[in-house]
Amino acid sequence: MKPAALSVEQYLRALAPQCIADGGYEVFINMAEQRTNRCFYGVKANQAVALLAAHIWFLLGSGNGGAGSGNAEGGVTGSIVSKREGDLAIGYGSGAASGALSTDEAELALTRWGLMLLNLRKGCKPFIGVCGE
Repeated sequence: MKPAALSVEQYLRALAPQCIADGGYEVFINMAEQRTNRCFYGVKANQAVALLAAHIWFLLGSGNGGAGSGNAEGGVTGSIVSKREGDLAIGYGSGAASGALSTDEAELALTRWGLMLLNLRKGCKPFIGVCGE
């Protein structure tokens, strides 16, 4: 017997508990659901939605103390490309070679959740046929 699939909220609670604690996470789940093709991800769809929701939550400033704060704990990836001492500002480069990534992939490479989603995509095979979405 297969274990029951986890809900998007359960995945999000495990992957980005601060997103749940901040409240208003339903908006990020809704945004992620609208951008996720459930046919492509199949049984991994809830995980994909949760990863994208955490990624959006972080990039929109809720998870990183404001845009550009450089909070590595929250998910910023890549090497440090700039620093400033007065009021401490650290800039991060892309987590992967930007020339090899599409625009969508480059945006996802900005957070650890986005990178996890890119890896999840690699494990999903595109289905040739009618998806109903």
